[in-house]
Amino acid sequence: MDDFIHQQGPAFLAHLLRRISDELVGGAAEWYPEAGVNAAPRTTSTLLALAEYGPLGVTEIAALLRQSHPLVIDWVRQLKKDGFIRARIDVKDRRRTLIALTAKGHTEVGRLREALKTMNEASQQLMNAASSGLFDALWRMEEACRRTPFAQQLRACGGSG
Repeated sequence: MDDFIHQQGPAFLAHLLRRISDELVGGAAEWYPEAGVNAAPRTTSTLLALAEYGPLGVTEIAALLRQSHPLVIDWVRQLKKDGFIRARIDVKDRRRTLIALTAKGHTEVGRLREALKTMNEASQQLMNAASSGLFDALWRMEEACRRTPFAQQLRACGGSG
């Protein structure tokens, strides 16, 4: 039987991208322990952001990663539970909580950076199997959505009620 979502055409691009994302994240979750990484794959961008930029508030992390505030809160909660980060009140603005790496978090980032070398290679091979310019094309799509939100693009194609 043909794939139902494939039959629906480009209108289900988000569904296809989610399937691919789920496969990549699931594969990373299975492989990371073999590479010495214990953090959940979806949280690793937060670890790297904290390693690069130092203590940050959740709003800053969300903006940096272009992810929703509630999603980043979930990631922070998970990373804190795993002992990779700690939260403290900002002494300059007591309403704000800063998130920082723990010693365990710094060690994890080192292992993660090493594992990402393999992840980059495997991901590049996967994209090359589809098209040699796929990575750049996906970034152009993301940029186009930032320039003109998808809802606006839908309206421009005649999709307003």
